[in-house]
Amino acid sequence: MLIEHMKRTFAERCRKNSSYSLRAFSRSLGMDSSTVSAILKGKRPLTIKTAQKIVEGLNITNPVEAQALIMSTFVKEENEAVPNYSELAMESAEAISSWQHFAILALLEIKDFKGQERNISERLNIPFGIVSECLVRLEKLSLIENKNGLWQLTGKNMATPSQIPSAALREGHRQYISKALHSLEADPVEARDISGITMAISKSRLPEAKVMIQDFRRRLSTYLEDGERDAVYRLNIQLFPLSQEKKS
Repeated sequence: MLIEHMKRTFAERCRKNSSYSLRAFSRSLGMDSSTVSAILKGKRPLTIKTAQKIVEGLNITNPVEAQALIMSTFVKEENEAVPNYSELAMESAEAISSWQHFAILALLEIKDFKGQERNISERLNIPFGIVSECLVRLEKLSLIENKNGLWQLTGKNMATPSQIPSAALREGHRQYISKALHSLEADPVEARDISGITMAISKSRLPEAKVMIQDFRRRLSTYLEDGERDAVYRLNIQLFPLSQEKKS
């Protein structure tokens, strides 16, 4: 669909340039930003003429692809609203591999927070285009819904299909570690806790140690969430070997 193609293109440009704005995207389409914003939010219906202008602005030169995008906007398939299992698996993989999705879900739990795209972008320091893309994906997974222009949680927990690739999980952890490095330099000591301990251990106790870490995570989460929520935090616990296996 053309609008989803617009959102993906906008998000890709935001990833390449974090300062890329909706105004800049609108200029590339030869349209004003208020019109483009209304189209992306589904508040302004597309006409054939506007759709053609957007396709030209997106520099889609393949006539077959351009026509397919335009027609998909005005011709609805009967089963269009029912994504298949592989599509949901891909959406879940994308959500797991990107820290922004879980940050948005946590932000929507904050009391009195108005879940508008602009507010989400400003509070989490995420480019507007990426916020829009994440919201579309979270809505497909039925984790959020839009009521009266505000995004809200549905109360559903994310169930990850079994074929989620481990590469997506690794990418998610990689991004969180990168965010921790940024916090080490940018945030004051009183707003963070980054510490560690180096020890000689008995490897036979690692399975039990993992269970203890899981239990600690749950207990700490329960403690911190019990009260008025006013910030989004991430807890990383890293236990990894420094020594290499002895060669036989």
